[in-house]
Amino acid sequence: MARRTLAVSALSLVVLLGAAACGKDHSAAAQPSKGASDARPAACGTPQLSWKMILLPGKPHNTPTATLSATHKGAKPCAFDGYPELSAFIGKGPAADAEPKKGAAPVHLVLQPGHAVEFPIFYDAVGSPSASCNVSAEYNPDISVRPPHAAAHDYGSFVHLTDAKGRHERAQVCSSGMQLGAPRLR
Repeated sequence: MARRTLAVSALSLVVLLGAAACGKDHSAAAQPSKGASDARPAACGTPQLSWKMILLPGKPHNTPTATLSATHKGAKPCAFDGYPELSAFIGKGPAADAEPKKGAAPVHLVLQPGHAVEFPIFYDAVGSPSASCNVSAEYNPDISVRPPHAAAHDYGSFVHLTDAKGRHERAQVCSSGMQLGAPRLR
């Protein structure tokens, strides 16, 4: 009888240990654990960003015409991976979209709260006396901007072109499009 009790006790212990082991997640034990500092933050969205577009004085050859900056006004860091979508347009009519300059390096930034990322924008804002501009200042065009990798229902926001002192300027794009240069954190 003592042997039977011992066998039943041993079998019960095996069943109990087996049941406890089934509840564990063995996949986590096989992979290294990631700490909170290793995790990549979520993509920056329009509600977290405050945009500015500033027209630069003068227009020497091969220098930016304007700068576009996004300041992170959220409470947690966010990922700014890529170039923003930027467009100057007149209603449903003419438009000039921006794209990264040829050979531009990929952008993989973590934007900390209160910090900004700034992109130089290259385009012709004056044109030649004999040609018209694709997006003319005469019609007071709108400028829209959307962060890279925006969520499905993140439609971006409008941004006003200003001079260095914050005075409103009418946008004018006399080239077929705009080019975004490499970003700079500030």
